Amino acid sequence: MNVTVVVPVHNNSTTLNRVFLPLQKELLSGDTILAVDDRSTDKSVSVLYDLGVETVPSSGRPGAAGTRNTGGFLAGTDWILFVDADAIAPEGWRKMLENRAQGVQAVQAVYSRDAVGKSAATFYKNYYYFHTFTRRIRGPYIKGCGTFFFAVRTDVFKTLGGFDENIAGATIEDADFSERLWAGGGKIVIAPEIEVFHLREYTTVELFRYEWNMMKAKALYILRRDRSRGAPSISVAGFREMIPMISGAAFSWVFVVGLVLWAAGWGPGIFVSLTGLLVTAAGQASFKYHAVHDGGFRGAKACLFIVPDLLLIAPAAAAAAVSYFFGRRY
Repeated sequence: MNVTVVVPVHNNSTTLNRVFLPLQKELLSGDTILAVDDRSTDKSVSVLYDLGVETVPSSGRPGAAGTRNTGGFLAGTDWILFVDADAIAPEGWRKMLENRAQGVQAVQAVYSRDAVGKSAATFYKNYYYFHTFTRRIRGPYIKGCGTFFFAVRTDVFKTLGGFDENIAGATIEDADFSERLWAGGGKIVIAPEIEVFHLREYTTVELFRYEWNMMKAKALYILRRDRSRGAPSISVAGFREMIPMISGAAFSWVFVVGLVLWAAGWGPGIFVSLTGLLVTAAGQASFKYHAVHDGGFRGAKACLFIVPDLLLIAPAAAAAAVSYFFGRRY
């Protein structure tokens, strides 16, 4: 097995040293590493030059999909490994990847249980992915993928035509790709031993802006997709694995509506509200327990983001439906 590591770069000058050095350290004979610059305006290209990393400009549309495609279609190795420019691979990643790559078309790593900085919003976002990858998903295979550390056979990538460049920014281009891979008979194995440390930090406002855009993009995708791709993934998991999240999206609004009705003078509204709260809490109990266990007080504060995050899903989906009705597909 040989691999081309592709790292899309866009104004990531402050993280590149921490990202590339662990990757370069473990490359084997026949492996290559390639940075694809997506029109950076900071010192990213200069930092890459100092690191001795081959760097090419993105020839695709601006955004994650076009940048990854530029690197992916240049690959001449058996495998392509996509790594984000703010994701630090763990020691031993190369051997662990090779061990997992036998007999499958793609390999997915997981986020670390640890999160950078001190923000509860950052911990919530990163730990949500860690919890989903390691506890909600009942491996060994994963329906979706996250391209922060995602390896795929080069022939499979090229046959599928890479990522859909109509998808702007960095939202659900990976979900679209993984569903096409599965529809073609491929499988993505999850590698929980490859814990990747994510360097991105979020404020509360940044977190909810990101979540809104992601939820809206996902809803638009589900509306425009066809049956040839099989059952849609929800987040990076399958539908059944995400029932706690889906039920929470519904019952969190039962909680709010019941509370409003009670405040307006309808006595039974309090029982409706409590029912919504209890069902939502029950569905998220595992996440809360493990977040506090692994994150302590920071994890406890992160749990405060659960209900507001769930409340975003319905209006984001409604906004996507309105956009779709008026002709928007992406």
